[in-house]
Amino acid sequence: MDFKTPSKARSAHDLVTQGIGRGIMEGHYAVGSTLPGDADLMELFGVSRTALREAMKTLAAKGLIESKTKVGTRVLSRDSWNMFDADIISWHLQLGVDAQFLGWLFEIRQALEPLACVTAALRRTDNQLAKMKHALMAMYQCEKNRQGFTKADLAFHQAILEASCNPFLQSIGSLIAAALATAFNISSPVSSNERFQRVMKQHQAVFDAIEQRDPSAASAAMSELILQAAERVKVKKSGNPVSTIQLQAFTKV
Repeated sequence: MDFKTPSKARSAHDLVTQGIGRGIMEGHYAVGSTLPGDADLMELFGVSRTALREAMKTLAAKGLIESKTKVGTRVLSRDSWNMFDADIISWHLQLGVDAQFLGWLFEIRQALEPLACVTAALRRTDNQLAKMKHALMAMYQCEKNRQGFTKADLAFHQAILEASCNPFLQSIGSLIAAALATAFNISSPVSSNERFQRVMKQHQAVFDAIEQRDPSAASAAMSELILQAAERVKVKKSGNPVSTIQLQAFTKV
């Protein structure tokens, strides 16, 4: 692994953080193992001790590693990782996701986004509703534009999170972005006119319920939207057969 020539846009801190973070996910640094010492890592990445230590603090905050005096820096198991962290989600996507990982993304969306719709219906301001409508109208205009539709769809969901006025719900934006981008790469809503119309009908139902300040209808509409998205997505990972996402654990609100 050669990390000594970073891109101009990547700092020494980012170089180490990404190098070790992705290395852990790829299994280059095995769970339970001890990372090489500072001198070796400084040589490997071509960075200063200060940059290395700052990166190690970042990785520890993400739950990937744990440092102990006289013991070294140990790689932690997945159950310690902060799966809401934008970098961790991004690295997972870069390395490729399987049906299980995408299923987890849909499960957490189903657990949290209907709740966000409930709170948005109760708390949204006129300006926040206008943001949702603007994003929704942009989606209608992207019937043949996958990239534009993805961007507008994400803006719609983020507007709902903002309108929830709940900072914990607002913090899941990166997770939703990852789920949408991955799902659309596999099966885009703009791949057929019938699918586009069905998806837009579902999003319109979410918007209408929030506009009418109907929390129950908003929650149900979002739950149905996520379920339908999960049902149409199939995941293929190199070397593995195509498998349909199973979401029996989902309960409609």
